[in-house]
Amino acid sequence: MRKYKNIGLVIVILVIGFNVYDYFKVTSNLQEGNVKKCSEKFRLTNPDINKKVADEYCACVIKSLGDKYRDATVGAEKILKNEKLRMQYCFDKANKKVN
Repeated sequence: MRKYKNIGLVIVILVIGFNVYDYFKVTSNLQEGNVKKCSEKFRLTNPDINKKVADEYCACVIKSLGDKYRDATVGAEKILKNEKLRMQYCFDKANKKVN
């Protein structure tokens, strides 16, 4: 009976481990997709910006503002107005990192 409990415990640990791995993999893929979309839109409005700078900028903005406004019902204009300094900081940081 003890043998079956150990086998059951191993199976439970494997299932939980796989689910945790899958969660982080999906989260990473979603973030990469969001950064890619953000970068493309940013470069459409600012064609003189380098792709690497746009990618770094979007990653910083999504990381710093994504959690804060995840469930917010605030419009994009209000977010842009409230977070101009943070977004400028991300742009400066991306520019320095790439250049």
